[in-house]
Amino acid sequence: MSFLAVLANPILPVFAILALGWGLGKGGQLSEESARTINRFAMTVLVPIVVLDLLWNAPFETFRLTPILLYSAAQVILFALGYQLARRVFGAGPGESVILGYAGIFANNVFYGLPIGVLLYGEGGVLPITMVVVLDSTISFGGTMFVLQALKLGRVSPGAVLAIFARTPTLLAIFGGSALGIAGVPVPAPIQTFLDFNGVAAAPVALFSLGVVLSAVAFRFDPAVAVVSAIKLVVFPALVALLLTLFAGGWEANRLFVFAAAPPTGAMAMSLALLYDVPAARVAQVMVWTAFLSLFVLAALA
Repeated sequence: MSFLAVLANPILPVFAILALGWGLGKGGQLSEESARTINRFAMTVLVPIVVLDLLWNAPFETFRLTPILLYSAAQVILFALGYQLARRVFGAGPGESVILGYAGIFANNVFYGLPIGVLLYGEGGVLPITMVVVLDSTISFGGTMFVLQALKLGRVSPGAVLAIFARTPTLLAIFGGSALGIAGVPVPAPIQTFLDFNGVAAAPVALFSLGVVLSAVAFRFDPAVAVVSAIKLVVFPALVALLLTLFAGGWEANRLFVFAAAPPTGAMAMSLALLYDVPAARVAQVMVWTAFLSLFVLAALA
């Protein structure tokens, strides 16, 4: 499909619900508090349903380890680069530098990559994106939490991180869905109906509420925001493509891993900033800018 065809359908229609939320938030029809309530419902109930469905039905027998390891290597390299730039060039504090480094390598695949990927390639064709969701929700997220804990408390508490994992429904769905999918347990028909019926609401509800929340973000030019946004949307997908070309038989054969690197910065970056009392103004701007500009990157890579 051509760039314009993919941009027109399905990328812009998916983005439109976020834009609608942003517009209603700007116009005062919906408050940030009400949007956060809606978002909490999506993250607690709907998103875990989608993740459980995808992983339980995923064709794990086709999974290849090398591309996901290369994707992770790209994350480590660019996290370190983003941290150093934020800390040494833009004068951010240690905690904010960690968050900005994380914002450059954490893609919102749950709200963007997976829904768009399913529309383009079908549920059976998005295993690479699903595996990136697993990686980001466990290793990348957990590793960043460890670093932030060490900076804030002077020590790392694995128990505290595991406690947060145990209270996060999406992570429980990842572990449960992966176990059932790998074991080859068939999905009972009534459960599949439940997953199908409720799962379709996850992305639009979450994107709409996110749009309302982002409408409260104040805009001003900030070089750090511009650089982190460029890392997220250009450098990260390019590095993933380069590593796949060099070590995994070419990026065309693994293009969905490159596609998975292109969505905007995920909301987890903001959540971690708030959880560890880190300044969040810059990462909020990164989320807004990447939400708009990622449309064109995703269309080019689809």
